Amino acid sequence: MIKFELLGSDVNAVKKYLEQSKISFCDISTGVKYMWRDDFVNSYAVFDDTLILRETCADYSGAFYYPMGKNVSGALEKIEEFCKKNNQPLIFCCIDNVTAAELSKRYAHTEIYNDRAWSDYIYNANDFCTYSGKRFSGQRNHVNKFKKAYPDYRVKTLSKSDFPKIKLFLNEFERGTDFSAWSEREEQNKVYDYVENFEALGQIGAYLEVDGKIVAFSVGEQIGNTLIVHVEKGLKSYDGVYPTMAQEFAKLFVNDGIKYINREEDCGDMGLRISKLQYHPLEIKEKNIIKVYTEFDKIASPVLIKTQRLSITDITDNDALEYYNLYIDDNLNKWWGYDYRDDLKGQQATPEYFVEFMRSLKKNKEEYSLAVRLDGKMIGELVVHNFGYYSDVEIGFRFLKEFQGKGYATESASGLISYLRGLGVKTIKSRCNKENIPSKNLILRLGLKFSHQTDTHYFFCD
Repeated sequence: MIKFELLGSDVNAVKKYLEQSKISFCDISTGVKYMWRDDFVNSYAVFDDTLILRETCADYSGAFYYPMGKNVSGALEKIEEFCKKNNQPLIFCCIDNVTAAELSKRYAHTEIYNDRAWSDYIYNANDFCTYSGKRFSGQRNHVNKFKKAYPDYRVKTLSKSDFPKIKLFLNEFERGTDFSAWSEREEQNKVYDYVENFEALGQIGAYLEVDGKIVAFSVGEQIGNTLIVHVEKGLKSYDGVYPTMAQEFAKLFVNDGIKYINREEDCGDMGLRISKLQYHPLEIKEKNIIKVYTEFDKIASPVLIKTQRLSITDITDNDALEYYNLYIDDNLNKWWGYDYRDDLKGQQATPEYFVEFMRSLKKNKEEYSLAVRLDGKMIGELVVHNFGYYSDVEIGFRFLKEFQGKGYATESASGLISYLRGLGVKTIKSRCNKENIPSKNLILRLGLKFSHQTDTHYFFCD
């Protein structure tokens, strides 16, 4: 099973994989991963030269990015295995619409949602280099105004030696800014550290200088065919400084390989949204969160399944004694594959303990247990477990000794299978110990076919 390491400030450890992503969100970049590492906590694993990246933030916990590298399909299987073994929900974050459609085809049951505030603004890179056409007349006017007021301004490429001057600029910028949005204040707090380390992170930057004083600067990076602008700041007292900085940054760094500029999100700030829209984005690119569900989520409690002689329902406190008798029967449980004594660690088992244990498994969506009733009395148990992401489940069964050999298991399990089919289950699985011939015969009577075997068990599916 994959093991994760905390990413932290060592973002260059995953840089080569981030650069392979075809999704091109600002989040999938070393700059964002470094700047926002305390707010968006990332951990990572590498499987078969493929990055598996996992993130926790205020909006979700343990969500996965789409894998980046040569074996995406294998990495997705590793993610699924990790979530199942750790009993964690399968959630993907920062997914574009094309990839969201692919994941919806892969998984039977998904929920997709996004927040407009976190959508990236994607622009034609050449538009920023030229500001040509009627649409950009406003930007051209602002640039011309700046150039007329400051004809001797200079554009310089940022280097590490410029940091003391950048720091003076940031201090002045902060004194003159009313940070109206949470994101603005948070970014400001992180920019100092980011800019000081921009060369080590492989970032690119430039600034505008008037009379030897920095009046604006931008820092970003190239990911594939996209130039991402992580930081852009200017002193508003210099009219036209922002469109001038944006254009000069593009003219310096847009090359034949860059088609787009990503100017990141508006974070729900209406003023920032208006400003970004004025540059006429090609796309406001939605970042989707995808939750993957199993058939467990389709089971509506209380369950009631009727067969010719039996009823199948949820287990209640009134069933505690019969349920206890099922659990402590060693002749039954040598086939069950679970010894309750391992969990009790020497403590005394009680009827109430087993009912609560069953409920904890249900709460964690690991297992759904049902009572098989004859004239209202619990005579056995059916279990649905190993809920998969492809509409597949596994079923199991056990019956009190005095009710075995009377066809109750076949009748109730057939009823359960019909119920599961009604929920949309496509694949039913089961297993039995190789020495448990009655269970093997029962599984075959249910219509399941032999699939494979281990040293101890036969496995079946339909």
